[in-house]
Amino acid sequence: MKLPLLSGKQVLTTLQRLGFFEIHRKGSHVKMKHPDGRLLVFPYHNEVDRYTLKGALQDADIDLDEFIENLK
Repeated sequence: MKLPLLSGKQVLTTLQRLGFFEIHRKGSHVKMKHPDGRLLVFPYHNEVDRYTLKGALQDADIDLDEFIENLK
């Protein structure tokens, strides 16, 4: 399934639904952590590049379909 074009706010909200919490923000990048230890860094822009987001989700072992299901 193809990722829709998302804003940084939408990505942040979806990751929080998946159990991640923000641990650091510097400039336009947000670092989030899951209680099981997974880390994720993504750019908090008006439009987050699909390929950048897809790579960050893969690095954090987040299923793409699960991420899309939690978008609202």
